[in-house]
Amino acid sequence: MAQNYTFNGSLTMTANSGTGYSQSQSGSFTIPITGVDQIASGRIDCATGSDATIMAAPGVGRIIYIKNMDDTSSLEVYEGASSDNDLIGVLKPGEFLFTIIRGTGTTTARGTDSTVTAEYFAVEIDSAAKAV
Repeated sequence: MAQNYTFNGSLTMTANSGTGYSQSQSGSFTIPITGVDQIASGRIDCATGSDATIMAAPGVGRIIYIKNMDDTSSLEVYEGASSDNDLIGVLKPGEFLFTIIRGTGTTTARGTDSTVTAEYFAVEIDSAAKAV
């Protein structure tokens, strides 16, 4: 059964140089979401040569966070099956991706050199979802 949610997102980034220079940027947003059928979170092992499903095909799109938890191998993230669809990102060990995808493809991932554990959080959004 579809549920109503409010998604609150925030991100702060800071870059520091060896000479003492620092630059920071932060932002936040709130998105009211109605008609949500899917919320997915957890960890999943993403093997090489096969797709691990992060979120099955949503009706309109999704807000997604994926982090590569591996120490040595990269993680590839796709909009749809990796062999057929668009590459969203290549995450080196410890890197993460956080974005809004407005599309109906299943989000999949796979390790590049060996099996990679991915941490993820995904919320389906509807056509009325927009930042307020």
